Amino acid sequence: MKSELLTILRCPECRTRFGLFPAASDHREVRRGTIVCKGLEPHSYEIVDGIVRLETGFNHDAVRREIDYENSTYTGSERLTDPRIIAQFPDTLSDLWPHTCHFGSDFQVLIDRLELAPDAWVLDIGTGPCWSSRLLAQRGARVIALDVNEADYYGLKTSDILFEAHGVYFERILESMTRLPFKDSSVHAITFNASFHHTPDLEETLKECARVIRPDGVVAMVNEEFVSFRHRMFPSGQSSDTGSHHCIPYVEFEKASRSNGFSSSYFVADHVRKRLEGKLAPALGGLLVRALETFPSTLKQLNSALILLRKTSPSTRPTQGVKVLAETASS
Repeated sequence: MKSELLTILRCPECRTRFGLFPAASDHREVRRGTIVCKGLEPHSYEIVDGIVRLETGFNHDAVRREIDYENSTYTGSERLTDPRIIAQFPDTLSDLWPHTCHFGSDFQVLIDRLELAPDAWVLDIGTGPCWSSRLLAQRGARVIALDVNEADYYGLKTSDILFEAHGVYFERILESMTRLPFKDSSVHAITFNASFHHTPDLEETLKECARVIRPDGVVAMVNEEFVSFRHRMFPSGQSSDTGSHHCIPYVEFEKASRSNGFSSSYFVADHVRKRLEGKLAPALGGLLVRALETFPSTLKQLNSALILLRKTSPSTRPTQGVKVLAETASS
């Protein structure tokens, strides 16, 4: 953890500022120490291996179930703990899990939709092995990786492998997405990559996102398990409810988004775009993509979409921290 994180970090219990008490540091950050809030009844949290360990939202059954699931299944092969493979995620994701081969390109296109200023704070929620946070950091933003698992190789401690391999840095916070420990209107962008559908509480997660995102900020997500009427009527049988993984109906997601002051825009995910252009020829495929993005109700019948949420306040102006490119469709 670097001390500049304290400018936006707030106690998840009482919303007051923190004081930092370092015990050990290296050339990058405070590796071990304590942060103590300045509330009437101070709350204290540890910094271990550079990770701010809050865990105040871990009382949900879904959070504990997810941690137990990950810790019990990430075994059985030395390749799962090979730093050479993990350091090159997402390029090597398909070496371990073939069904994730499109995750990297989909997230790269998500980042391309955001023009991130060097001083922009970007919160990457549900980052897992942190490769999405690494890609964001390489764009020059000030990135915070948030996850419920701090494990080596598949949790927040994977960050040390990425720091050495890629010469980047990002903050790490051990906390639930229902308890975002930041001051109001402090984050320029929030990203989810195949993580929002692990939320233990849909309404509370969107409420927290709405609270911490700047009025001109954006919440961006891709590779999520949202389902339309078609998916419910004709299920593919591929979804799983292991851990905290669950499918979220679009109607519930959009209702919760609107109730928390967001408008939504939908775009074709990169791997779907490439598939359409490959089957139909680039010109015809591109025409179909534009048609799908013009009519989001049709796009939602596909299995994946890139989704952007923006505050609906009439006072919204272009941000100095992040701009959204080519928004063409709204719900």
